[in-house]
Amino acid sequence: MDQAVSLLSIESGLCFILFFSVYWSLCWSPRLQNILLLAGSYGLVASFSPWALYVLFGYTLLVYLLGLAAAIWPGRWWVTAAVLALVLGGFYLFKYQELFAAGVQATLGLSPPVLQLLVPIGFSFYAFHSVSYLVSINRRELDPVPPLDLALYLAFFPSLVAGPVNRAGEMLPQIRTTAMRQVLEPQRALGLIALALVKVFLLSGWLGSQWVDPVFETPGNFTPAQILLAVYGYSLQIYFNFSGYTHLVTGIALLLGFRLPVNFDVPYVARNLREFWMRWHISLSTFIRDYVYIPLGGNRRGAWLATLNMFLAMLVSGLWHGASVNFLIWGALHGAGLAAYKLYARLGWTGPAWLARVLTFHYVALAWIFFRSTSLEGALDMLNGLSATDLLGDSGLLLLACSLALALYPQTVALLRGGFAATTHLPWQFYPLPFALFLALAIFAAPSGVPGFIYAGF
Repeated sequence: MDQAVSLLSIESGLCFILFFSVYWSLCWSPRLQNILLLAGSYGLVASFSPWALYVLFGYTLLVYLLGLAAAIWPGRWWVTAAVLALVLGGFYLFKYQELFAAGVQATLGLSPPVLQLLVPIGFSFYAFHSVSYLVSINRRELDPVPPLDLALYLAFFPSLVAGPVNRAGEMLPQIRTTAMRQVLEPQRALGLIALALVKVFLLSGWLGSQWVDPVFETPGNFTPAQILLAVYGYSLQIYFNFSGYTHLVTGIALLLGFRLPVNFDVPYVARNLREFWMRWHISLSTFIRDYVYIPLGGNRRGAWLATLNMFLAMLVSGLWHGASVNFLIWGALHGAGLAAYKLYARLGWTGPAWLARVLTFHYVALAWIFFRSTSLEGALDMLNGLSATDLLGDSGLLLLACSLALALYPQTVALLRGGFAATTHLPWQFYPLPFALFLALAIFAAPSGVPGFIYAGF
């Protein structure tokens, strides 16, 4: 069963309404609310697999013990080594055994044993949460917290399946509060949930079924223009899908009295790759910066080493998404693109903002081919199909239309944001009307079935 189905199904909506009612009946005791949140989070994990719950429980226990050790012996090399062993060991066991074995087989001719283990739901995200917690303690920025608070921080169900990546210094104070919680920005929260349904059910679902999936499955059966349309379609689909998920969990968290970090800021208005990563999956990109790029040396040792560190950080980002050559190439493309932009910026060249936006989008879209394709051969087939593009035919018209849309994109975004902000300031007695219209649009115009969250697989 898809990990995302439980968050979008009618049954889950009804369960959340019941959960919401019980949760706020305990508003006089944040500790009891936390216990209920933890029970709900563990119940969600157990609904997919008891095995995943055992892994989460065991991992939480190890993180708790390591946190105590880091507080007693802060800054010791062996504490850092133990943290790395826990996190990297977990990623190796659950995600990278087969990739490592294939590499050893190709280079040494040996066949190391591979354990067939299912990837526990949310592992990639709660592993990163644990890094923030343990590093903060090791740097004396945070004291160890009680086991139940730590367990809820790692397993907080709105952000467990596909993020955002939470920081211990921001999330734990919200968990450990002694003040009575309140529903935060209720109209905005409901608006975000409605917008999420439109993005995920209608826009992402329609793009996937109509433009993207058939072409990526058999690119040889389609024309260059249709392949280009599929590449554009996937660039929009993954944005609508992932930003829609972020809207959903942000809205749910606000209804529960929590604030999650901002994860998207209109990434396709970016005029270079550096700006793109300041706008796309912000919680992950800042995590990679703070816990990979800067510890590698950042830009403290000269331009060349800074470029190398940036490239390695993007390779780590690619590997985090999946253990395959495709994700490595995707990360390498972004690393190389960031390095090229850094050189370009040092030369001081400038150009029209709309042209920079068009070039950045097309580079990102090109890299998405490797991200979306299920194999290297499939990605190369897509590229071979695009190589026959006729700029004077349908493909040229598509390129022109895309470029014009990107040129007007900032004004379009400003208009849409203004409309959304206006709905959140409507009097309560009028608010159900736009909310109901959004829901009706998502439900009746969307393709049949419940779409999955793309990032739930990472």
